[in-house]
Amino acid sequence: MIVQTAAIILAAGYGKRLGGENQKTLIRILGKPMLCHLIGTLKYCNISKIIVVIGFQKEKVIEELKDEDVTFAEQTQLLGTGHAVMMTEGVLSNFSGNVLVLYGDVPFLRAETIKALRQTHKNTLADCTILTAIVNNPDGYGRIIRNKSGEIIRIVEHINANDQEKQIKEINAGVYIFVKGALFEALGRIKPDPVKREYYLTDVIADFIANGRKVVSWTTPTPEETIGINTPEDLKKAEQYLLSRRIKI
Repeated sequence: MIVQTAAIILAAGYGKRLGGENQKTLIRILGKPMLCHLIGTLKYCNISKIIVVIGFQKEKVIEELKDEDVTFAEQTQLLGTGHAVMMTEGVLSNFSGNVLVLYGDVPFLRAETIKALRQTHKNTLADCTILTAIVNNPDGYGRIIRNKSGEIIRIVEHINANDQEKQIKEINAGVYIFVKGALFEALGRIKPDPVKREYYLTDVIADFIANGRKVVSWTTPTPEETIGINTPEDLKKAEQYLLSRRIKI
């Protein structure tokens, strides 16, 4: 039995570190909006349904994607990544497969990576499969914390990491595959952060682990593909990476 996969692309935020004046997922990289780079890869991977979560400058996103076969879900209040995924529950009401969650500002994931993530999820019968990467400079990223057996026991955000945890080079790339039912059950249990009042998707991982659900990972051999576009410097790195990848092809 083939289990279908739906993709949720989070593209509702402001992109404050890139100026916050425009929807950053529409910034063009080598002539194409970064969101379209990602959608093209998902289509190549035969993802059965693509949902784009919109919010800030939603009209521009809808217009840019008017020729794409995607469905929109609106996040009227920007209350975090977990909240953004909550907004897709209605769109997925008749869907019973797996759910791939990605960020619209991480546009260069390889098709091979998405396929490997899906295969790992299937082979291990996981409830959640996390994409991780080993990087030399993990500053700003959540760290993957494992026990002595190598099992993931939690994800610690950089701001909350102690000195020892900050030495960990394995990061959370922010790409996940979930069993749909388990995902929305956990989303119904998580609470907003007491300071920012936002719902974080990583709290779903914590909920899974606390409730004995199976959480596994797949580590990309090309961490450059997990670059998130948050600053002008990231934008330059992304352009260089895409150019180098095209040359290799």
